[in-house]
Amino acid sequence: MTEEFDSLLDDISRCFVERDFDLWTSRLLLPFSIITRIGPTAMTSEADLRRNFQYYLTAMEIMAVDMVDRTAISLENCEDGTWLGTFQTRLVSQGKLATDPYTATGLLQIQDGRFMMSSMLNGRGHFEWTGVSDA
Repeated sequence: MTEEFDSLLDDISRCFVERDFDLWTSRLLLPFSIITRIGPTAMTSEADLRRNFQYYLTAMEIMAVDMVDRTAISLENCEDGTWLGTFQTRLVSQGKLATDPYTATGLLQIQDGRFMMSSMLNGRGHFEWTGVSDA
């Protein structure tokens, strides 16, 4: 399952650099939630996901991010059909960190042999760059 977790992390990183909303949503389950330090954001529709995705793209433009690198830290089978996947995210601009790395954990489920994420705990959020609060 570690290869599949790495594949998920690659997809949810590449989608922002490639501006590929379909790749992002291909790895998410609705309702989807992101918990950041300013509070939770719950998304219940594709329109909610699209709006939130656009905010992140704006933040990436402001920071001039050209690489998103997510590295697996741990993967835990919760034995109820869910998994907890913890990873570190690095946002890079021209070979330098655009912001401090951060650690987040995703609540994952397996569908058709692939990990799908339904929630992210300790996501970075886009507020400090966009000024938009989803909370």
